[in-house]
Amino acid sequence: MRPHATSPLDTADALAERVAASIGPERSDALAAILVRCAIDPASYEASVRCRPGGMPSAGRMMIERAPTAVLTGIAGALDIALPQSATDWLRLAEQEGVPIIAGWDLRGGGAQRCLKLYVNASDASRATRGRLYTQLAPGATSSEPPAVIGLNARADGAVELKFYLQSADAVAVAADVSANARALAAAARAEGADAGGLLSLDVEDRALRARAFFIALREPPDGTDWRCVRTLPGYDPLALAALMPFSPAPARSIGLSLSDGAWTIYCKPRHSGRAPEALEPAAIFRAGDAEIGVYVEPTERAVRAFRRTERHAVSIRTREGSATPHALESLVDWFADRLRSAERDGAAIATRLGDPPTPWRLVGPIAAPRSSGDPS
Repeated sequence: MRPHATSPLDTADALAERVAASIGPERSDALAAILVRCAIDPASYEASVRCRPGGMPSAGRMMIERAPTAVLTGIAGALDIALPQSATDWLRLAEQEGVPIIAGWDLRGGGAQRCLKLYVNASDASRATRGRLYTQLAPGATSSEPPAVIGLNARADGAVELKFYLQSADAVAVAADVSANARALAAAARAEGADAGGLLSLDVEDRALRARAFFIALREPPDGTDWRCVRTLPGYDPLALAALMPFSPAPARSIGLSLSDGAWTIYCKPRHSGRAPEALEPAAIFRAGDAEIGVYVEPTERAVRAFRRTERHAVSIRTREGSATPHALESLVDWFADRLRSAERDGAAIATRLGDPPTPWRLVGPIAAPRSSGDPS
């Protein structure tokens, strides 16, 4: 596949057609029409390229964030894969809990293992919401923390795979118990200020969870090129990677590292489609009644928008559950910004200054970084 130029002048329709064509030109027309009709935001597309040690990079994977059900059924039709009965329950629960889905595919060489992907994305949801989804979507499985994302792969041979993704603001802490390669990758990203959080992917095997891959989310690089931790991956070649994608890629949003064979995967969105997230998980989580709020902190020079700014940081919030009055939100953000300024002056960690939030708020997080299952290292 040749690389395609992607510019702010490209139409969303043209991008939709190129994305659909990557599933196979002979079966892409109907899917392209669905992507165009659903007016998919270009920033929702995420393509990936994988490279095994000593091997050549390969593509064939696409994820579409905040996808409507029509996109999922369109992908199933293009792949000639029947949606499993459980997919209906997944869609219903996602709508019930107010969380988006991610739909996609992995061609896996075009054989019997090619699969349709359906992920329920509770990354910005409360721990309680994550727990309810986990209990209903994966009965019998046990984890110390409810997953931020729960995935279902429906394969062409009829097999169904379940995948869980535990999420943390601290990628280095996630990598600590995983593998030497994961620790090295996390340390390299931290050294250049690239890390925006970490994830641990787990497979379900006879109701037991086993770590399969480590992921590190990446911040927006300051110069528009990939971070050094990406460029130094063995076999990395930006021209070869771009040639495998259906669009000109923006700098990598994340890196995945397989714990079984050391393969790495780079995930990219279309160039000019939007910024990378500065953090996966909030610096602090507060609750008042049925409302749960995540408070995010990032260097002020990297923040396009913010609720409040201190001398060095920008403060923003996301609602994770329920709703709070504007007055309650303002009082929380004002208090948090004041505590952050105090921590900056004293050289202290912000976590040490959050013990007395204003009424009616109480501190409920963050949660500790996830630990791995089994012994993947």
